Amino acid sequence: MGAHGLLEPDRVHSHRIGDGFGTSGVESSLGPSISWSSYLRGALAHSLVWGSLQVGALSPFITLALYHLQGPGTAVFFLSMAVLSVLVPFSHSPSFCRFYLGSAACVGGSTVWVPEKILQRLQAGGYLVCFHPHGILPLGFSFNGALRVKAEEPTQFLPESFNFPKDCNGVQAPVLWRVPFFAPALRMWDACTPATKSNMKKLLAAKTAFGIIPGGSEDVAIHEHGKENVYINSRYGFIKYALQHGYCLILAYTFGENDQYYSLSCLRPLNLWLVKRFGFVLPLFWGKNFCPLLPRGGGLNTVYGRVIDLPVIQDPTSEDLVKWHAIYVEELKAMFDQYKGQFGFGDRELRCH
Repeated sequence: MGAHGLLEPDRVHSHRIGDGFGTSGVESSLGPSISWSSYLRGALAHSLVWGSLQVGALSPFITLALYHLQGPGTAVFFLSMAVLSVLVPFSHSPSFCRFYLGSAACVGGSTVWVPEKILQRLQAGGYLVCFHPHGILPLGFSFNGALRVKAEEPTQFLPESFNFPKDCNGVQAPVLWRVPFFAPALRMWDACTPATKSNMKKLLAAKTAFGIIPGGSEDVAIHEHGKENVYINSRYGFIKYALQHGYCLILAYTFGENDQYYSLSCLRPLNLWLVKRFGFVLPLFWGKNFCPLLPRGGGLNTVYGRVIDLPVIQDPTSEDLVKWHAIYVEELKAMFDQYKGQFGFGDRELRCH
């Protein structure tokens, strides 16, 4: 029982998406360069999905602007479309999953790396994959997690040898399911569920393998381009749930996530207040100069690098939580330091907030 790091002799399996056909390998999966056609298709998918999030979040202001500029008819039509996009029960669409995963091209390709010992653990349930950091947009979480399975095309998106369970899932902020125009994407992905207490308990009781981003919206609030900030020091809830159900924690870190966008750090106090009070942030960010919504690129590399086996403690004490949280943070830092040089971040320091 405890934490298990990657031993030097252990092989690391990898699979890269974004190049149009998928590249697998052992130890190295840098793959071919991204073609312009793949990049343009990826940019379209990225803009459609994440642009809908921006439009949806701003829909009240857009409605008011349309009312004053175009009249009540246009405003009512836009508002009706916004409401319908939330209410219509869209269902899982593997083709839409594949369409979105193609947007990995516009970050320079996205690779998942799994040591062989951890690969063997992925075929069973009862584990929680903890992704760090969130980034401005959760690109590593969406590219290198359950969505690859939901695409239902193993050859291109994730070979079956990776053993990700067919029913794997993820959790995200409940407010996202109420965002106009973006809610349909979540339903068509069918790769995550609202992170409510009841949903978490259902997943845990069923021993479902699922992913979370412990830093959540606070990770977005403390984001700085080129800095490895993660919000974890006060995060005890997922540790408590995992202890109560005897879950295994698998730590995953996405190198390159915090380099995709610039943001205004002066808004940090406001965004931290908004998260605490309302559960969302309003970051101002930009990526490419010619299109701020597009990420800056350079590639994403998500390493599933540590396993922490937890005991079953039905009613964990504060001492239990402090003990296992400290082990978690220690292993997260050790994993980051072990792999950062491999991906060109040798001069970076992981800063836990």
